[in-house]
Amino acid sequence: GSRGDVNMSSDTEKAIIISHQEQGHQNTKQLLSSLPHLHSLSPDSVCPPSDQVFLQAAAIFQQLRREKPVSHQLLQYEKKTDTLPLDSGDKATQKQAYQLAFNTLKYQDLLEAMITDSCFHTSQHIYSDLLPLAMVMLFDFQDRKFLLRRGPTEGEQEAIPEVRDLEKSLQRWKTKLAASLARFRVKHNLRSVSRFLSVSLRAKEHRAKSLPLYAWVNTSHTSLDEVCEVLRSAKLSEVKNVADLMNSTFSKDPLCTDTLIFSQSLRTPLQSSILTSTHMLNIQDRSVCVAVSVLQPLLFDKGDVLVAGSFSALTVAHVAVAAAARSGRVLVCGTDHTASQTEEMKELLSQMDIKNVKVLSEAFCSLAEWNNAVRRLKVIIVLPQCSSSALNDPVTTMHSEHGDWNLLPDLSHGSVSKSKIFSLTTQQARLLAHALS
Repeated sequence: GSRGDVNMSSDTEKAIIISHQEQGHQNTKQLLSSLPHLHSLSPDSVCPPSDQVFLQAAAIFQQLRREKPVSHQLLQYEKKTDTLPLDSGDKATQKQAYQLAFNTLKYQDLLEAMITDSCFHTSQHIYSDLLPLAMVMLFDFQDRKFLLRRGPTEGEQEAIPEVRDLEKSLQRWKTKLAASLARFRVKHNLRSVSRFLSVSLRAKEHRAKSLPLYAWVNTSHTSLDEVCEVLRSAKLSEVKNVADLMNSTFSKDPLCTDTLIFSQSLRTPLQSSILTSTHMLNIQDRSVCVAVSVLQPLLFDKGDVLVAGSFSALTVAHVAVAAAARSGRVLVCGTDHTASQTEEMKELLSQMDIKNVKVLSEAFCSLAEWNNAVRRLKVIIVLPQCSSSALNDPVTTMHSEHGDWNLLPDLSHGSVSKSKIFSLTTQQARLLAHALS
């Protein structure tokens, strides 16, 4: 039982851990060695919305559309329901539906003017229950310069009759709709359709299309250098400056040491690559990556970190990877999340082989410092819902991080109301006050 024996035991334990890590990294290298060449895609190559996306987007638009005084109502919609429709389908479908609904909200006045001026709704017998679907489909139709969608290929979702019927009606009426759009542009002196938006919204739309893509590396199973090596083998080249990013290049994030930056045109190739399917590389908004990066120097050896607020399963995984480097655990309050969110969290952590996360049965604001579950707690990271008003592409982050969709009508016009800001800040203050108590 000498001191030397204790040191020997500790050194042996460290050697075993390092050996396992090296073996895991070697397996990762073998797994990723066959990564095919990654080629960027132009925006034009993105698939148009599916029938299911149109249907979901219509339900979202119906609930979030701006109500107007009776004297200003061009179209008579059905009454709204109390809540947003439940998300259905896969994550990609949900996100595309919310993005389409958001774009339709931004151009609501213009689209309504097109429909009424061309008499589309009366001539094609579009009743109030189908108006939201007509709105989202018309936005997409004019955005594609009134070109038809390509037909569904084998294995795609089944055709939805009301969507296909409405699509045929739009196609029959496209000349009159295009003429109505042209008249609207002349009347309002718009050089392009996007000029209908305010200067600030146009600037955000422009920046959103050119924003870089950020992805953090799962350093529990690989390293930043190994992933860079794999990317080079896929014919991508590394650049030092983010300003030099091109279609087939990547760069290291100067603020987040585990994060890589790509051109937006590489999103689809990366999402379909083995790097992301194995979660070695995880695409996420930089605002969340920075939060985890700031957290890292605050972590203690074998200390717990509690994540509170509104966040995704991927964010929990990122915090867990950072905590694992210091042999720490991550605590999440299960009561503060829906059953489906908790299940999604557990499923992702299982896929990523992350075992240092514990879901507590208590709500965050009911936790007390003498609670046995938080006896090793050293750090609390609070990620409350925010207005998303500073984001150029709010839908992507709100969808992944469980944001408040009721903010979309305000965001579609460039500013968030004082009442909603007050509600958000009150919630943020409540979480921060409990974290500091």
